[in-house]
Amino acid sequence: MKSEYRAMLAVGLSAVFFLLWYTVINPAKKDANPPAAPAAQAVEATKSIEAAAPAVTESSAGKEASAALADPQARIPFVTSMLKNSLVEADVTNDGGVVTSWRVLDYRQTTDPKSPPIDLALSEQGIPAPLSLSLDSASLGIPERPRFEVVESSDSKVVLRWRSQKIELTKTISLKPDSYSADVSIDVQNRSSEPITIRPTLDWSGVNLPQKKKGGPFSFLTGQQVDIRQPVFFVDGKAHRPKDVQKLTKPQSSTGAVYWAGIESRYFLSAIIPRVQGDGLAAEYGNAGQPADAQAAQGLWAGVSLPPTAVPPGGGYKSGFSVYAGPKEMNLLKAMGVRLEEAIDYGWFTVIAIPILYLLQFFYGVVRNYGIAIILLTIFVKLLLHPVNVRSLKSMKAMQQLQPRLKELQKKYKDDKQRLNAETMQLFRAHKVNPMGGCLPMLLQLPIYIALYKVLWSSIELYHAPFFWFYQDLSAPDPYLITPILLGIFMVAQQLLTPSASADPAQKKMMMFMPIMFTGFMLFLPVGLVIYILVNTGMSVTQQWMYNKGIGFMDLIRGRLGAKPA
Repeated sequence: MKSEYRAMLAVGLSAVFFLLWYTVINPAKKDANPPAAPAAQAVEATKSIEAAAPAVTESSAGKEASAALADPQARIPFVTSMLKNSLVEADVTNDGGVVTSWRVLDYRQTTDPKSPPIDLALSEQGIPAPLSLSLDSASLGIPERPRFEVVESSDSKVVLRWRSQKIELTKTISLKPDSYSADVSIDVQNRSSEPITIRPTLDWSGVNLPQKKKGGPFSFLTGQQVDIRQPVFFVDGKAHRPKDVQKLTKPQSSTGAVYWAGIESRYFLSAIIPRVQGDGLAAEYGNAGQPADAQAAQGLWAGVSLPPTAVPPGGGYKSGFSVYAGPKEMNLLKAMGVRLEEAIDYGWFTVIAIPILYLLQFFYGVVRNYGIAIILLTIFVKLLLHPVNVRSLKSMKAMQQLQPRLKELQKKYKDDKQRLNAETMQLFRAHKVNPMGGCLPMLLQLPIYIALYKVLWSSIELYHAPFFWFYQDLSAPDPYLITPILLGIFMVAQQLLTPSASADPAQKKMMMFMPIMFTGFMLFLPVGLVIYILVNTGMSVTQQWMYNKGIGFMDLIRGRLGAKPA
């Protein structure tokens, strides 16, 4: 394969990869909620949500009053109980028995250590609030937000009870120590003289705040810096992420072997986990309805429904759920034992990505800095693939040496394609050159580099992780554009060092445009990713220079930087 064709193939593969990434694999979305929104922005978002809610007319106010009177416990005062451990602070209200705030204490909204913690309990009108429980039976007369009596409240547990003439419902939320998980137990007693049928459902919700559109030639990339929330559920051995949830007109349900369901973002997961398995389980999800204003906040919800159960008169029913609401940290998710780690999406190359993640964590354990850990990981992978790269370089050089002979054959047999092909293959065999030898190594390395890219893109370890100096967040773009510009410079050097048999000025100009294009891509990527690509490119330049000079690693160690004598 001609060197110019190899270069064009590399350009094409790179361009296709980035186009697929930003348009298919991880496309930008309009409605979004940034992971590090300041407290002031959260207040403004609340105001916008309230402004988007329908105005309360006299008739609707009358209906609300009637609903309140229908609740036999409506006169119980509002009470908020706080659950807390070393990792979580959660506010539970007796108005509906739901969570109004779930603060993960180790993760802040900004890099400022004094900024508020990330709150995973976001909701709005029209969707079930986090840990909202329903029994799916209109005949029971349970209000949409029943006023619970607080039976017991402590740092680790709150017990809520609601009674009517038909049933007694006890809901217990227990926060586990030093964990992002909790147990939600339910106890239903049938106080009527007739059997009742219940189907307990526990939900979690999320809100995507509007994102202002930005112009410019690379504006389609800016959405990648936004933390989109979306439903996700694990059913029948596979994680599912519904598309276009905002456009749904009614709630959706997926039955089967349901392990968990919830709301995810790039770095965090809030999942409902049924304690029982068997027929009748369902993962459910939906939205609050398409807002009239396209720039309004969009509410989403997801949860798990248990199988329908008949409760005889005077009988009882006990069951429950577990909840995980915290970071997408591999070890924590695996510890839950229900394949929550499948919420971390590494795509087709998961089998490669997981060892890379463990390597990243290993290097961090040594140097205690994720920026340096990324550099060490990139060097390790590059050295691991060094033999493959050397074979590629040898093949490219051999092909370059054959270019004059190939041009002679092309000129000699320009009117006989069959003879030209035969003579070309004979030339390759005589010189033991594989025309695909320069391209195949590139294709073999591609899965490893894509897996490494995916790990660094979705790794919670990089969230607000400092590097040095003004680089205080490896998950954010480079604020001063230093690393993208350095990458462009290294790519220019790589183009100049890579041998090419082509003298076509137009092709050379096209190849020199590649550094500009890649620099543009890097402007919007997290700096942790740019560091990886920068170090990888820098090592490729060094490797190419050493090969051109005939310098080996031992020569480099000994300080011999000159070319070997012929």
